[in-house]
Amino acid sequence: MASITINLGDAFLLDTPPNSQHLYIAIAQTSGKDYLFVNITTRRPNSETACVLLPGLDVPSFIIRESVIAYQFAREMDATELAGLISISSPIPKGSCSMAVLTQIQQGV
Repeated sequence: MASITINLGDAFLLDTPPNSQHLYIAIAQTSGKDYLFVNITTRRPNSETACVLLPGLDVPSFIIRESVIAYQFAREMDATELAGLISISSPIPKGSCSMAVLTQIQQGV
């Protein structure tokens, strides 16, 4: 398995239940090797709105519609666990967000 470098703000497309592919962004290093990842999802009427992301230059290019951070699906992982969940043929990382957007996501926690 290839070695994966995790940088804060990097986004990864993961194969996770129930609907397979979900986008996760690394937002904090929680220990020497573990990181906290939060899920990005399309905004719906009942979505949590602590952090709303709109398409633009500061957000990863895969955000093409109004999206939110679904903090309730946060996951703590290390690079090995992350590698085992990355969707086949997905670029690694799938994208990165600016420091301003990373800070906005972190403040939403």
